[in-house]
Amino acid sequence: MLSGPVAVWKRINSVPMPSRRAPSNKNSIRILPLGGLGEIGKNMLVLETEDDMVVIDAGVLFPEVDMPGIEVVIPNFDYIVERKDKFRGLLITHGHEDHIGAVPHLLKRIQVPVYAPPMAVEIMRLKLREHKLLDQTDMTSVKPGSSLRLGKLEVEWFPVCHSIPDACGIAIKTPLGVVIHSGDFKFDQDPIIGYPTDYGRLAAICGKGVFLLLSDSTYAEEEGFSGSDRTVAESLFRLVQEAEGRVFIVSFASQIARVQIAADAARAAGRKLALMGRSMQNNVKIARELKHLDLPEGLVISAGEAASLPDRKVAYMTTGSQGEPSSALVRMSRNEHPELDIREGDTVILSSNIIPGNETAVFESIDDLVRLGAKVITNRHQHTHVSGHARREEMRILFNIARPQYFVPVHGEYRMLRAHADLAADSGVHPENVFLIENGDQLELSANSGKIVDKLPAGHIFVHGYGVWDESGNVVVERKALARDGIVTIALARDDKTGRVVGKPRIISTGFVHTEDAPRLFKDTLEDLETKLEDARRKAIKWEELEELVRNTVARFLSKRTRRKPLIYTVSIEI
Repeated sequence: MLSGPVAVWKRINSVPMPSRRAPSNKNSIRILPLGGLGEIGKNMLVLETEDDMVVIDAGVLFPEVDMPGIEVVIPNFDYIVERKDKFRGLLITHGHEDHIGAVPHLLKRIQVPVYAPPMAVEIMRLKLREHKLLDQTDMTSVKPGSSLRLGKLEVEWFPVCHSIPDACGIAIKTPLGVVIHSGDFKFDQDPIIGYPTDYGRLAAICGKGVFLLLSDSTYAEEEGFSGSDRTVAESLFRLVQEAEGRVFIVSFASQIARVQIAADAARAAGRKLALMGRSMQNNVKIARELKHLDLPEGLVISAGEAASLPDRKVAYMTTGSQGEPSSALVRMSRNEHPELDIREGDTVILSSNIIPGNETAVFESIDDLVRLGAKVITNRHQHTHVSGHARREEMRILFNIARPQYFVPVHGEYRMLRAHADLAADSGVHPENVFLIENGDQLELSANSGKIVDKLPAGHIFVHGYGVWDESGNVVVERKALARDGIVTIALARDDKTGRVVGKPRIISTGFVHTEDAPRLFKDTLEDLETKLEDARRKAIKWEELEELVRNTVARFLSKRTRRKPLIYTVSIEI
């Protein structure tokens, strides 16, 4: 339950909170977030009744700086797999990676129907094809306003405005009442692409009150409204028109509205538009097929065609806004792109905000671009980006419409969740009915009360190539140690018949000590070790015992001499 000081409960515009009849039996629902609460990314939430279970979204978290080599982080699926008999479906709100990126990993463990809006379906098809899962996946495209029955639950998708087409919130009719999951949303009444959040349908769904509201908390600390892409269009039109050389507009591959703005700005300035990056090209292809984009014939050209045009006649739309090493922009900034390089007179417009944790990578890219002669424009200098997430005034509107009995903030780091929880209490939700929970907290709600009944495993699952590890595994721990202190390897020769140690041990290291200092340090290390190996030379000793003796001896000596703790490995050479 929400702890600490909260705003005093009050009614909204003097509208009383809806009354509820007690159910005829002791029904309850359980909410279990497996990701997305206390972090940005890895969104996944379980809603469970006595007979049925559905899951909303299955996203990834992109690796942080202390996760060396990791490609993506996914939720822990164990709870879902253990209850596969009552798992009725995976419900997707929209097609961003932090909401769909883990779908292939889930489907490798359990086959379950997937229901999603059209844009998300088509993006997932590409992913599932790469993972060789497309033919065996039951996936249904649902249009906003459509509903379906899953067991005893009735599910409806309603349109919301976000930074990708076909974004939706989800309403679930349960035995205790309606549960609303807002999805990622904002209230933009004049979006570049798609429709505004449907107030009318949302109000109709919430007409008799809402049992539980789960809502996006990303900008819960920011007052006001999030703003419209129309204001970004004004800035980009002007910046593209003023640019003297080539223009590179950098954004997320899923920012389809931004692609439309870039295309319109390029056309108005007499330029052609070239799309860079496979994800950007794939998403634009999907958006065109779904009629989300209006791109005149001949406006979009290939990078090869763009290279033959004068600088003032071409603009590029590219990925790389978060400093991703494999993105087109970052490769250009490092002179590693096979088709393009950055040169004096180029203008690079970053049409994005920096996601927390990516600051170092982004600023390194900007430095590299400026060093090559480019003029770099960010949202700090000009109005080149607006968020797709609601701010506090929009959240107040949603509370007014929904009038929920219970509220759980989702999608955000802890301070964001807390700010949203406080806002809920200030907006009319009784403080005792606001639950500030985190990943793994199992919240049980009945008609009259709620409580956290269990804490379940919901930590990170790391993915690298075909390898998948949880946080208790050794891989990431060892990689951190390698990055911090390096590795030392001790090779011991042993008689293959008697098991006794023979000859002198050998020692090598990587990333631990400077090559000039290594000979003296390792000579002293081996001299210290020799005094502990006398018994192993006289008689056979089990390898496990010898290995522990060597590791402990070397670790103590090196720690004393260097104040560092490298990973220490032992190798047995049978002779």
